Amino acid sequence: MWPTPRAGPRADVHLAVRYHSAQGVVVASARKISGGASSSTPRPPLAVNQDVLLQFSLPGVAEPCELQGLVVWSNPFASQTLFPTGMGIKFLKLSPHQKKTLDAFVQAKLAEAPSGA
Repeated sequence: MWPTPRAGPRADVHLAVRYHSAQGVVVASARKISGGASSSTPRPPLAVNQDVLLQFSLPGVAEPCELQGLVVWSNPFASQTLFPTGMGIKFLKLSPHQKKTLDAFVQAKLAEAPSGA
């Protein structure tokens, strides 16, 4: 399954993320984040439609994030496609505080990015 249409702007990040799923716990890296999704790189990526619990800390944000999510795309075959190896997670059931925190973090990261990037 291929990436779903983007729900909003995404910021480049390098975050360590713990994924708790039916297969156990995986620690991986998130490359992009938005107020609604995260593209990440566990190897191999989890299967589409898999529920996950994500735990990560945002730089400059005191409280750690713990969010429910759903794998919306997964690609274990980077060498055979134009898409990177990894998966996309849609965040589910965000509290208003979590949404506000994620949106503010993404906007701050986008504001500090060089123009044209």
